Parts: sequence; C-alpha cells; structure tokens
Amino acid sequence: MVPKKKIAVHIQSEVQFFTLEPLLKELKKQPYSVEIVTDIFENNESGYKEMAASVVQLIKKAGYNPKSLDSFPDTVFDAYLTPYIDNKVKSKCYLKYEYGTLNIKPNLTYIPEVMQEYHGFLCQSTITNDMLQVYGRTFPVDNLRFFGKKKKAVKREKPQVLFAPTYNDVDTEDELVEIVKNLKKKYYVVVKGHHGTEFLKKNASKKQVLVDLADKYYGSEASLSNLILESDVCLFGNSSAIGEALYAGVPCAVATGDLDCFKLGNIHTTQYLFVRDGYIPYAKTAADVNKVIEAALSKKMVEKQKELSQKIFPKEYRTGVKGYLDVINYFLYDEVAQDYLKLHDQNIAEKMDLKAELRKAKARIDALEDIEKRKLNRIVAKFYKLEGKIRHGKS
Repeated sequence: MVPKKKIAVHIQSEVQFFTLEPLLKELKKQPYSVEIVTDIFENNESGYKEMAASVVQLIKKAGYNPKSLDSFPDTVFDAYLTPYIDNKVKSKCYLKYEYGTLNIKPNLTYIPEVMQEYHGFLCQSTITNDMLQVYGRTFPVDNLRFFGKKKKAVKREKPQVLFAPTYNDVDTEDELVEIVKNLKKKYYVVVKGHHGTEFLKKNASKKQVLVDLADKYYGSEASLSNLILESDVCLFGNSSAIGEALYAGVPCAVATGDLDCFKLGNIHTTQYLFVRDGYIPYAKTAADVNKVIEAALSKKMVEKQKELSQKIFPKEYRTGVKGYLDVINYFLYDEVAQDYLKLHDQNIAEKMDLKAELRKAKARIDALEDIEKRKLNRIVAKFYKLEGKIRHGKS
C-alpha cells in the first residue's frame, strides 16, 4: 500500500484560519495525511500566549485537532503551507500562502533572506504574483475568505462604516479616538479589532478606546470578510484589508499618518501607489475621514475601484479551492516539479555555503586587523613613552 502524502499547515492567527478554512475542508476529503500546526508561547508577558491559545480554540471548535510546532521533530512532510518560514517543521516543499492580498508591509514580510527558502508562492493578486517571481515560482490562487459568500443589500438609517485599523500602524490612541468620533457624526461605525490589538498588552489601551467608542465592536474571532460584506464602505490603515474590500467590491478609503512607513528600501507599498494613482481616497489626519468616506462612496470612485479590482483580481485567479489543490498536487506528484525542488534546494545550499565561507573570511580579516591594531598600539605606546623621556630630559 502506497503511504499517504503528508501535508502540514501552519496557522498562527484567526485570519489565517479563515484564509484556509475552505481548503482545509477539502484536504480532509483528499488522500493526504494533514496536520494543522500552531505556535507555542510559554511567556505571556506580551500577550502572544493568549493569542495562540485563542487560535487553537477556534481551530478545535471547527472540528480540527491542531498540534504544536514542536510535535514533529522526526517527521519530514511532503508539503508545508505556511505564511512564514520556521525551522521547526521539516518538509520537502515549502509553500507560502497569503492571508493578505497586497504588498502592504514589504519591510516586514518580503525580506530576501526569508523568502528565498520557499519553493512556491500562492498569490492572491497580480501584484504579489508579479513581485514574488524574483524569489521562486508563483501561482495565482483565489481569496478563500470570500468563498461562497455574497454581499446582501441592507436598508439602514445611516450608512455603515467598517473601521479596521491594523495593530502596528503609526496611529496613536488619540488619533484613533478622533477618527471614530468623527465617523459617528454621520455613520454607524463598526470596528473590527486586529488580533495584534486584541491580545498584545502594549496595545491594550488602543483596544479599550475602540471598544468604548464603536457602535459595534468585533474582536479577532470575527470574520473580516463577513463584516466587509455587511458594510456600505470601509476605512483602513496600512492594512491588507484594503485588498479584501476591493476584492469584494465594497468601497474603501485609507486613514493613516504615513502610507509608506512599511516600504522596503525603494519598494513602495501598494496603498501608497493606489492613493498616488487616485484609486483610493486618503485621509492623513482624523479631521479628513468623513471627507474621504464621501469620496469613496461617490459613483466615480466606485467605478474606479471596480476597474482596479478586475485588474488585480482577474477571472483566472477566482478558482476557489481548486487553484490551491492544483498547486499542491503539482509539487506532490509532477516529475518536473520534483526536479525543481532538488535544484532549488541545491541552489540554496550553495548560497548558504558561500555565505558561511564569506563569514569565515570576514572573521579572518577581522582577526588580522585586530592583530595589526594591537601592533600599532604597541608602537604608538613606545613612541609616547620615548616622547615623555625626551621632554623630561631622561636618556
């Protein structure tokens, strides 16, 4: 009997679970052995331990049996789907899945030293599909957070605004307060808490003001895609939720102090480019949020964002779960893909060997420089000693 192919899926947050939930259901029907792995944090001073526990409970509630990252010390999986590379799970093939659709925080997520280790990239937009080709094979796939969901028309007394700030943006607590207060003058305000705001203790005060001020507040356990579909317009910071709204066809605007604070070198963020090109209304200060919400709801802007959505999420990307399964099966069974994996790993190994040699060479140079410095210091010391003798008339 041929053993089942072993697949591991790494889930660190609620949004990552929502990203892959339709795929996980389908994987259970396939002839694979599938393990869901989650993070462990022993120290809860920062709040990460509580965050990890919340994710585990969500996954268990959905009928799965997640295990910790360190549960498979001797297992080599055939494929590993993970948003970030770690050294605790061994696999023949590493596939990066996105839980955001755009190039929002490149200086946090697209670091070359990390990205080069992946064998393939599951990309939900033409933007990331084109960008990440520099690191390896890219594959267009769908945004499964909206899988099987549709927007419903709802009559309201006030238009509903979804405000979903990200946790590591540049906005202060006072700015968040002012944003929500200004929005409430004209709109019914729903706030979606980011998991980083929900659990990290350094953001506790930010969470509390949002809970207190919002007409309705949802934590990280709520599905962002559902809230987007229930709203008339969305307001985000430097968040990949921008892409979510564009995908769903719900008007959106951005409010943040710096659109490009997460750029990588000279690589601008997607939101910076969208605002620059007139696709997304932008408020730099809280005083302008109502103005940009009105702009986002205008007929002209709705049409522009619709055109943009069709451009970055074209029909060939909207393949549901099938697109993911096609990529997984390609790397599991295709002979050319097997050769690609071997060449990729050989290339990375050679690069690592070269880096190791460079580090050794640099250490040798540093050691020689240190020896030369010590020699020079001894010569200088002798010179000053001689100078002192001369000044004091000693022979």
